[in-house]
Amino acid sequence: MVQENPYRLDDRTIIVTGASRGIGAEVARVAARQGANLVLVARSKDGLAAVAGQLDTAVRVIDGDVADTETAERALDAAEDIGTRVWGLVNNAGINPYYRQTIDTPLHEWEDVLRVNLLGAAVFARAVGRVMVDGGGGRIVNLGSIAGLTGLPNIGPYNASKAALDAMTRTLCVELGPSGVLINSVAPGTIRSEMIDGLLNANPALAERLVAKAPIGRIGYLHEAAEPIVFLLTDAASFITGHVLVVDGGRLAAG
Repeated sequence: MVQENPYRLDDRTIIVTGASRGIGAEVARVAARQGANLVLVARSKDGLAAVAGQLDTAVRVIDGDVADTETAERALDAAEDIGTRVWGLVNNAGINPYYRQTIDTPLHEWEDVLRVNLLGAAVFARAVGRVMVDGGGGRIVNLGSIAGLTGLPNIGPYNASKAALDAMTRTLCVELGPSGVLINSVAPGTIRSEMIDGLLNANPALAERLVAKAPIGRIGYLHEAAEPIVFLLTDAASFITGHVLVVDGGRLAAG
């Protein structure tokens, strides 16, 4: 079913991981304004409930580990309970809790980051992608980062996980395109969120450096990351697949 307004998501269900805060929560809010029904997934049950309470649409919440196949199956059961077509998946769940040189990073820290950022996205892409193939199409948006496109120091596992997500995007694009499933990545730069605000408040010099690197002279806002993500879920983006959309205020272009 093609929407009369290609930017609307009426009668479609979108599954969003990492939806209890930050970009994931904002994606839920933007998608709900465009008419989507939502299944929100994260570890924080209270955080999910708070976001769900802000949405004027059909919404279900699933608390669990995104790298657990049972969590993905519960999310699909919740989508079936809503009753509208499973149309979109936003693989937003991610962590970046470690800060040290790659050669000094213990393997268990690599495992922690890759389990959530890469394996979690693969688990959901596999489960939801199968439903989309059977249903005749859909949209998957993976949340990358400019960290996956450059060599930011001291966050090697995070950089690697985001680069791998972009590679998965391209592979899924080729594999699922004939079934009508379009897959893209969005690579944000520095976006104001609970995690980033805490970091910047603790380190004002870092905030100044990040602003100085951005040609537009500021850090991004949540809606500036969420709205391009939701755009890629709509019929307005029906000829875009296998693409990495950089949303960074020009930071990569500036070198």
